[in-house]
Amino acid sequence: MRRFATPLLSAALSLSLAALAVREAVASAGVGDMYVTGDVSNTVRTYGGVSATFLGLFGAPSNSPLAIDFGTLNGRVLVGGFSGMQEFDAATGAFIKNYGPPGWAWSGVYGPNGNALIASTSTDQIIEYDVVTGAFVQVWATLPATTAPSDMAYGPNGNLYVGGYGTASVYELDPVTAAVQSAWFLPPGSRTNDIAFLNGEILVTALGTNKVFRFDSSPVHTPLGFFAGTGWGNTHGIAISPHNGHIYVVDGVSAQAHEFDPLTFVELNANVLSPAPGDKIVDIEFRPEAQVTPAPRTTWGRLKGLYR
Repeated sequence: MRRFATPLLSAALSLSLAALAVREAVASAGVGDMYVTGDVSNTVRTYGGVSATFLGLFGAPSNSPLAIDFGTLNGRVLVGGFSGMQEFDAATGAFIKNYGPPGWAWSGVYGPNGNALIASTSTDQIIEYDVVTGAFVQVWATLPATTAPSDMAYGPNGNLYVGGYGTASVYELDPVTAAVQSAWFLPPGSRTNDIAFLNGEILVTALGTNKVFRFDSSPVHTPLGFFAGTGWGNTHGIAISPHNGHIYVVDGVSAQAHEFDPLTFVELNANVLSPAPGDKIVDIEFRPEAQVTPAPRTTWGRLKGLYR
């Protein structure tokens, strides 16, 4: 028995060490690091925010992940997908809950009241869910037919910008009332994917034309040009690095993140992620520093009212 115990124990020890290494890698990803979704592999990979070296897998999504959006006040992250919206603890990757039915829910953000606003891509709606219970609250916004909302992002002015995958459009919505503030269109066939804000410009990724289109922030959103990366064939997510201010765009065909100069828009690196994920990747986000949730001011009268 001893003759066979040594290799068996060695194998068990190797597996344990491998599992420990994965846990340590996941734990090492943190504020400022890159989180990259893969819809085919059902994964969220993490990479060093500066080094771009692989750190490990984040959480265990099961919804074919598309967009990933961090909450800046609640320590949570929303991972949208082809089969629903899932919420995870931003620090540990622990699963918290699902929002809504297991349908096409491309992206989600946390609204000013703390509730989750989820893009229901197949119904052209943005739906509000209670952040505590996950219960349906209301249809927060209804967009024109075939808009197919994709990724969403809050702009510097506080308004919510929503990509229209089906109509190559972008809608700017009031963050409280959902009233349309502006709307504009990309070239036909562009299939809007993601939105970022840089130096007063609005950058919009287009899957169909495999470009990043630039617009000014005026109400008419004047086109300012576009840029593209090496070997693009499925252009998806975009993010601005908090470390150097550079633009990072992920592409599903080249299966890489591409880095661009924020002033000249020249491609600086076509192979950012190391090792290359070898997967159809969809979105990229740098994990933001958690903010303290503001506590409402209170009075003695309010305290008495709470306990009546």
